Amino acid sequence: MSMLSFEKKYRVRGGTLIGGDLFDFWVGPFYVGFFGVTTIFFAVLGTLLILYGASQGPTWIPWQISIAPPDLSYGLSLAPLNEGGLWQIITICAIGAFVSWALRQAEIARKLGMGLHIPFAYGVAVFAYITLVVIRPLLLGAWGHGFPYGILSHLDWVSNVGYQYLHFHYNPAHMIAVSFFFTTTLALSMHGSLILAVTNPPKGETVKTAEHENTFFRDDVGYSIGALGIHRLGLFLALSAGFWSAVCIVISGPFWTKGWPEWWNWWLQLPIWD
Repeated sequence: MSMLSFEKKYRVRGGTLIGGDLFDFWVGPFYVGFFGVTTIFFAVLGTLLILYGASQGPTWIPWQISIAPPDLSYGLSLAPLNEGGLWQIITICAIGAFVSWALRQAEIARKLGMGLHIPFAYGVAVFAYITLVVIRPLLLGAWGHGFPYGILSHLDWVSNVGYQYLHFHYNPAHMIAVSFFFTTTLALSMHGSLILAVTNPPKGETVKTAEHENTFFRDDVGYSIGALGIHRLGLFLALSAGFWSAVCIVISGPFWTKGWPEWWNWWLQLPIWD
């Protein structure tokens, strides 16, 4: 609650990218801005379209609802509404909402005199989504290569694409992405457990200082990256995981059509084995 006294200090005018002062206002603790309005518009429209699509389907069970992309025969053309056109419009709404949210974050950062780390980081996640539903389908020549919007249908799509390349874990970019995901989890667990340990001491002991934190990791792993360093490392690991996950799927199909285990034949063909 003590942080509420700082709100007025940070509710400064300016920093907007579009609209000037017209949308430069707050609703409760939330900054709106022009891109806040467009976020709400695209999010509400996309959600309503998903509900409409569900009404045309066989079930209202949440995890079985599915909005499928157009059939491959439609290529990159517009499809009829109930034959994939709904998926195309929802995709436009999703991209509009995600990009608007990133630009809203940029406006808030400009207001506070911050760097653009947050919208950039969020942009990597948006890039991964756009890779799946726009970039890869464009490279393959059909919107039907995008994934369906549904819980079980989406999981089936992931499984089917994996088996399409025999064993997706042999995809080298997938290996890099998974390594970054696991390392992100490791770094966050190490950092989070340390913070909980030093700020929640046993009864009768005082809260530990930053020097105690550094000393712990010097004793534990031989080196302490420091309070600022661990956050920079965490950001790098997380963004790398998202980036390489996008790379691993965009090269599957447009640039490599065989099974991924076969890609590793180059290793067996090295002259050192002769």
